[in-house]
Amino acid sequence: MTTADPSPVILIGAARSGTKFLRDVLAVSQDLAAVPYDVNYIWRYGAGDAPSDRLDPAALTPKRIGFIRAAIARIAKPEAGQRVIEKTVSNTLRVPFVDAVYPDARYVHLIRDGRDVTESAMRMWQAKPDWRALLVKLRQMPLSNIGYAVWFAGNILRGLFLGRKGGNVWGPRFDGIDQIATTQGLAAVCAWQWRNSVTQAGEDLAQIPRPRVYEIRYEDLVNDEAALRGLV
Repeated sequence: MTTADPSPVILIGAARSGTKFLRDVLAVSQDLAAVPYDVNYIWRYGAGDAPSDRLDPAALTPKRIGFIRAAIARIAKPEAGQRVIEKTVSNTLRVPFVDAVYPDARYVHLIRDGRDVTESAMRMWQAKPDWRALLVKLRQMPLSNIGYAVWFAGNILRGLFLGRKGGNVWGPRFDGIDQIATTQGLAAVCAWQWRNSVTQAGEDLAQIPRPRVYEIRYEDLVNDEAALRGLV
C-alpha cells in the first residue's frame, strides 16, 4: 500500500474472541479486501528473535515499514479504492507498533467474555497445527526471519513433549508467557493471555484519536445486527 491508499481497518482482539468471524462478515463489503489469515510473521519482519509480540515502534525503519505494507497488500490484493482489512491476534500487544506502520489506520476492538475465550483457547493450544496453512506462510516468509521459523519449530516440539499439539505456546506471546505455560496449568496461561491481550490493547487504543477507534462486544455482535452499523 502507498500513502495514497485508503486507510486500512485493523481488527484488534484476543485470540478466540471472534476476530476471524468479524473479518469475514465485514469482508463481504465490496469496499474491503481482506487478509485471509493471521500474518504475525509479516509484522515480526526484522524482529524474528524478539522474545514477545510486544514490538517497539522506535525500532521501525523505512525498510521494515515498506516490507510490512507491501506484504500485506500483496496478500489482500486490494483493488482501486478498497481498504485492506487485517486481523492478527498478536497485534493486541503492539498497537503503537501497528499505528507507526499505518498512521491513518482505523481500529475495531472486539472484546469477548474471558471465560468463553479461555475455554476456546484451551482447545486450540491442544489442537493439531494446520500444516497446509503453515506451509503457505513458510513460503512467504523472508529469509531474514529465519529466527522466527526456528523458534516456531522448537515451540511445536516443546509442545508435543508436554502433550500440547498446538505448541508450547499458542497465540499472542506476552512477556512471561513461556514461564507461565511451563509452571502453571493450561487454563491459567489461557486466562492470562486473554487478560494481557485485552488490557494492553485497551491501554494502547486509548492513546489513539477516538474517531479512529470503535469498540464492540462479541456478545452484542452475535445477538444484534445493529451492532455492526457504523463500524467502517
